[in-house]
Amino acid sequence: MGVLRKKTIIREEHNETGKTPVQFGKKRRLKNPARRRKIKKWAIATALFLVLGVGAYFGVRAYNAIKGVFAGDTGILNLLGGSQGQMLKGEVDGRVNVLLLGIGDEGHAGNTLADTIIVASYDTASKSVSMISIPRDTYVQIPNNGYAKINSAHAYGEQQQEGTGPDTIVKVVEEVSGLPIHYYARVDFTGLSDIVDALGGVTVDVENSFCDYGYTRAAYYNPVCFDEGTQTMDGETALKYARSRKASGKEGSDFARAKRQQNLLIAMKEKALSTETTFNPGKVFSVLEALGNHIKTSVEMNEIARIYELARGVDTNAMIQKNLDPTTGLVAADSGAAGYILVPTAGMGNYDDIHEFFRNVFEGVAIAKENAKLSFLNGTWSTWNYTNLYDEMETSGYNIVEDGGTKIRNYTTTEITDYTNGGKPETVRMLEEKFGVTAKKAEPTTGQSYEIKVILGTDYNN
Repeated sequence: MGVLRKKTIIREEHNETGKTPVQFGKKRRLKNPARRRKIKKWAIATALFLVLGVGAYFGVRAYNAIKGVFAGDTGILNLLGGSQGQMLKGEVDGRVNVLLLGIGDEGHAGNTLADTIIVASYDTASKSVSMISIPRDTYVQIPNNGYAKINSAHAYGEQQQEGTGPDTIVKVVEEVSGLPIHYYARVDFTGLSDIVDALGGVTVDVENSFCDYGYTRAAYYNPVCFDEGTQTMDGETALKYARSRKASGKEGSDFARAKRQQNLLIAMKEKALSTETTFNPGKVFSVLEALGNHIKTSVEMNEIARIYELARGVDTNAMIQKNLDPTTGLVAADSGAAGYILVPTAGMGNYDDIHEFFRNVFEGVAIAKENAKLSFLNGTWSTWNYTNLYDEMETSGYNIVEDGGTKIRNYTTTEITDYTNGGKPETVRMLEEKFGVTAKKAEPTTGQSYEIKVILGTDYNN
C-alpha cells in the first residue's frame, strides 16, 4: 500500500511541474507499441543503408582506383572478402617469387629501361622474405635480340609490342636465377614518389652519409645529400635516395643503390601495413590511387587478400637482402661493345652457380631455426674437398658437433642419416638437395651427441 502511495505522489508532482519526459516517454510507448516497433525498424534500416552505402562508395572508389593495375578483373568482392582459402602460385611448392621492376616516366630518356630489378621471394617454411637485386649491367642473352645488358630486356619487349616488356625480362630473369617467376610488379619514378607521399612519408635508416654531385646537371652546384641516421622522407626525397648512384664514398655504385632501394621498399612495407595506414581510409585510398596510376602487375585482384595476409606475418628485421655483385664471387666486371658489364665467373651464359645462390638464399634461416646437431665425416681420402665443404657448411650456419674421418675411407656414395624422426625437416631437405642423395632414417643410440650424420663420398664434386 505504501509503494502505491509513493508512486501516486511522484506522478502528482510530475503532473504539476511537467518536468518528467522519461515518465511521459514510458507512458507513450505503453500506449503505442506498434509505433515503437516501427521507429526501431526504421532506425535499423537507416543505419544498415548508411553502412552499406558508405562501404559501397569506398569499395567502388577503391575498385575504380586500381582496376587497371591487375591482370585479372574479377570484381571488388575479391578485394574486400579476404583470401577465402585462395593460395598464391608457388605456395604449394614452398616458395613464391615476384620480380620487382623500376622504370622511368613517360618522356624520360630511356624510360623503358628497367634500372631496378629485384627478385623477391617468400619462403613458406620459414615465413621469411628475401630480396636479391640483379645489377642492371649484368650481361645476358635476350630472346630474339642477342646479348645485352639486362636492364634493356624490358625495353626490347616494349619495342616489339607495348605491354610485353615485363614478360620479356621475366624470361631473362628466370634464365639467370633458375627460379620460376610467378608474378611481376612494375612501378615508374613518379609512382614511387606518389606512393611514399600517399603514405605520409616513410622512415629510413640511412647507413652512410653521402652527396651526389652528378644526380643532375644542376646537382654540381646543388648536390643531393643525405646524412647518416634515421630520417623521415617524403616522396621526392625517397626517389632521390633510391636513384642516386654517382655519390661519394661507399654509396657511389649501382650495388650500393640496390641496397638503398631494398631498404626503401622495406620501409614502405612497414608504413603500408601499420595501423596508422590501415585504419585511415583517406590514406588507404590515396595509396590505391597512386598505385592505379603508376603500377602494373601480373597479380590478380583475387590474390591481393592472400598477399596481405602473408605480408603481415613477415618479420621485417629478419628479411634477407642480397645483391648479385662481384663480392659474391659469382659475377665479375668486364668490358665490351656495351661498355661496363658483369658476366658470370663460370663463363658467359653459365648460370649454374648463380642458380644455387638464388635457390639457397633461405638456407641460413631454416638452419638457424632448427639448429640441428650435425656429424660431418669424411669417407674419402680427399682432405681438400672435405675441408672446403666443412668451411662452407659452417659458414652457412650448420651446427657441426662431430667431424673427422671415418675408419674406412671407401665411401663412393655420400650418406645422410636422420635420427630426428622428422624433427628437423628443412635441414634434412637442404642436405639432401646439396649432396644429391636421399636421407635414411634411424633411431639414435644412447649418449649420441648428433641428430643428423653426413658421411662424404667420392660422388660429391665441390
